[in-house]
Amino acid sequence: MVKSNREGFPTARRMVAVGVCAALYTVVGLATFLGFFTPVLGVVRFWPAVFVPAVFAMLFGPSVGGTGAAIGIFLSDLYVFYATGQTNPLLSLIAGVPANFIGFYILGRIGRSKVRWTGWKISAPLVFLGIAALGPLVYVEYMILIGMVNAEIRWLSTILVFLAVIIFLLGLIGARLRREYLSYYVGGTMGLLIGGLWIGFGIWFYSQLFGLPLTGQRIDITLAIYFFLWVFGTEIPFILMVPPILDIVYKAFPSLNVLR
Repeated sequence: MVKSNREGFPTARRMVAVGVCAALYTVVGLATFLGFFTPVLGVVRFWPAVFVPAVFAMLFGPSVGGTGAAIGIFLSDLYVFYATGQTNPLLSLIAGVPANFIGFYILGRIGRSKVRWTGWKISAPLVFLGIAALGPLVYVEYMILIGMVNAEIRWLSTILVFLAVIIFLLGLIGARLRREYLSYYVGGTMGLLIGGLWIGFGIWFYSQLFGLPLTGQRIDITLAIYFFLWVFGTEIPFILMVPPILDIVYKAFPSLNVLR
């Protein structure tokens, strides 16, 4: 008899899915880090690879997405540690690994549910999307203000204004036109919110004990909040872009669609 886990998949299939998720998350993340677009402002990297564990959390369950993300971020952090020293394994275990597991577990748990989102329940994630939209812009300006990055990067603020508009429009369109994915939008927003907070305050906690990698700086709570804003605001667009990927997969493999 094939042993299954509580998410309905055989254990062997679940383990394979975790491995594939972790591998793809590592590879896509490092491909970004190695040169497509890599603004590292402070300690936190630009990380569009978040769409990978989001897809796996929806297809195979929250524990698959969360575990794959936790393993994948640790492996990618190991490479960054040996390549640049911008992070290290202990910082990854304190901030990145638990944040990724918790964030994508929440995404999958809420996203795969069949809750009826009506009335005020719909407005809550849109409020968080407003925070996400302005987060990166506020973060960059604060980095310039405290001298952590050069003022010449202020051109990025203009781009981030357009990004803010796009994020909010994506959220509105998703809430109005893709109502079958409302649970996903809520789960993605809440998962990234909690995961981003963990990263921001995880970096703060680590810095109080050991100082930041490379600089040895101990950051304050304010900077931790700005780290959170950067993570939340720059990753939410890639979370919102997952439903079209799910549409394709669900057409090819209808048995994976739990939203029916």
